[in-house]
Amino acid sequence: METTTNKTEVEAETQSILLPINDYLEGRPVKDIERLRRAFHPDAYIRMVMEGKLVQWTVPQYLDAVKTAALQECQSEVLSYSWDGDTASAHVQLTFPTFRFIDRFNLVKLDGKWLFMDKISYRQPL
Repeated sequence: METTTNKTEVEAETQSILLPINDYLEGRPVKDIERLRRAFHPDAYIRMVMEGKLVQWTVPQYLDAVKTAALQECQSEVLSYSWDGDTASAHVQLTFPTFRFIDRFNLVKLDGKWLFMDKISYRQPL
């Protein structure tokens, strides 16, 4: 019985962690701002290196940048994720026709809900 309960708990936690990950992977390519907003904690930061310099955005700044991005065909993939207690990490990628974003997220569980606290992104030309 304990194994079933533990397995059920793990499955439930897995589904809970995948909610913001899927909101990002499904929302970013189509510029679904509300879905993206739902995935991020309001105090989260998004960071990447552009032209050799660290660039950092708040969630509102990031969402504004997404709004102006061109709509392109995109394939999304969860590369990995793991969690310990109320912290988690995820490694995902979004592949567009001419480049790919490889993203790493740190998540926290607050009030029973998993949210991105920060995103580090690498843009790889194809």
